[in-house]
Amino acid sequence: MPSARFDSRAAATTLIVLSLAAPAAVGPSRVALGQSLSPFSLDLAPLRDLPAVPPIPGADAPTPGEAQRALAPAQRRGAQEAPPSGAPNYGLPRPRVVLPKPYPPPQALKPPPFSPTHPLPRLKPYRTSAEAKEASRRRYRVLRLGLRGALELPERPPPSTVAVPDFLPPRAKPLLEPDPYGPLGFGIGSLRLYAYAEPSYGYDTNPNRLAQDVQGSRFARVDVGLRLRSEWTRDDVQANLRLGYVDYFSVENADRPDGVGDFLYRYDVARDTKVKFEGRFTLDTQRPGAPGLATNSANVVVINRPLIVSLGTAVGVTQSFGRLDATLRGSFDRWIYQNAYYNDGSVLDLAATSYNAYGVNPRIAYELTPSVRPYAEAILDRRVHDSWLDPYGYARDSTGAQARVGTTFKITDLLRGEASGGYAQRDYADVRLPLLRGPIIDAALIYSATPLTTFTLRTGTTLSETSLAGAAGILSRNVTLDVVHAFRRNFIVTGTGSFQTNNYQGGDRLERVVTAGVKLEYKITRSIAIKASYFYQHLASSAGATSSFTANVIMAGVRFEP
Repeated sequence: MPSARFDSRAAATTLIVLSLAAPAAVGPSRVALGQSLSPFSLDLAPLRDLPAVPPIPGADAPTPGEAQRALAPAQRRGAQEAPPSGAPNYGLPRPRVVLPKPYPPPQALKPPPFSPTHPLPRLKPYRTSAEAKEASRRRYRVLRLGLRGALELPERPPPSTVAVPDFLPPRAKPLLEPDPYGPLGFGIGSLRLYAYAEPSYGYDTNPNRLAQDVQGSRFARVDVGLRLRSEWTRDDVQANLRLGYVDYFSVENADRPDGVGDFLYRYDVARDTKVKFEGRFTLDTQRPGAPGLATNSANVVVINRPLIVSLGTAVGVTQSFGRLDATLRGSFDRWIYQNAYYNDGSVLDLAATSYNAYGVNPRIAYELTPSVRPYAEAILDRRVHDSWLDPYGYARDSTGAQARVGTTFKITDLLRGEASGGYAQRDYADVRLPLLRGPIIDAALIYSATPLTTFTLRTGTTLSETSLAGAAGILSRNVTLDVVHAFRRNFIVTGTGSFQTNNYQGGDRLERVVTAGVKLEYKITRSIAIKASYFYQHLASSAGATSSFTANVIMAGVRFEP
């Protein structure tokens, strides 16, 4: 008879089946009313008191390894340990719980208050903003056309079940260049250099500005110049230079040069501290009929145009204290005069009247509003000539003082300018020379009537030297009006008119100068422009008709500026 092998799993299964088939045999049931009759809810405590099953005769006993493997599944399923009585308790298999992956599951977060499910309220522009004004104009147009529902966009996004027509966004307007015909210049690192040349041809009815023996002449003129601008985020460099020469074909000794230039370098030491370095240059000539060159003899006249050259420099420091700016500036100027030569061979020693000027200029400005900035300044200077006495025996060394108050202003976007007034006085070393003094008024008013038309009104007062015997100096006042109108962006017309008075204090002489003219400029490209001009000038002197003159100048040329 073959030997039967004891199987612990079969014995456990038999016991479970018996307990299910006859629950009364193993003890009263503990299944409560209303609970499911599941094997996992039965009370298996009576099974622990059953006698051990005797081994079957002839069957092999399980090895320790087999017993361990038989009990391992029950232990992994959480079976209870064997009671102290030694009776085996196999227990019922527990259902395997499938845990979610990943485990532990991430906690469900509440949606943020500003999530798409809880959007922020729509922002509304201020009533004075450009968006609000545009929306108001748009609503007005919509109401006027009766298309409110067709053109107005809903203020809030509609629900997903409502179809909304797709509105195309308006096309952005192209940016307009302020000066489409302006020169481009040359880039030198972070500097921009503009160079130009302007040859011209014209006719002058009175080249030497004489009262007698007037003779007109055709002439050729050439102007060259440079402009330098920096492109820095801080500091600044600006420079301008123009040199010109005119050659008269029919009038001898009327040829003359002229020029002007300036240089500015601003160094920003700190946000509130700035240092400025300035330089300036002028080149001009005196007309043969000037009061300081005239002689008592009618037959003796000047045969050249004496040169006047000035070179100057200045250094200033500006310190800001909030809205208050304090500036201290020191200056030095050198004026050089050329001798005058007469037709009889004599020479007027004007070189002895060359002088050096030393000055100091304190200034205080306060920003009352962004559009109004009043200021007060003073100028103290001293002039020292190369020779103590001039050709007529006057000691012309002098000291001067000026004081003024003014303001820069911007009334509207169309009207802006600057105005100042004060008093100036110059005291000479020679007691025979009277004080050169008088009120000074300087102003500049710019009115942009339209984007194409601009009016500029300027007035100024200057105190200058003279070589007229007995006269202390010249107190000059002038008023100028310029009107610029652009018929097209490349066709500009400028009309100008001015009135000037020259008061030779101590010399009992007064001159009145009237100037009027018109200039035309047609820009073919950025680099080429055609220019034409006409000027009328008349000087009337209190000394009589022998010191007055009238001149008419017409000129046309081409300007090259790459």
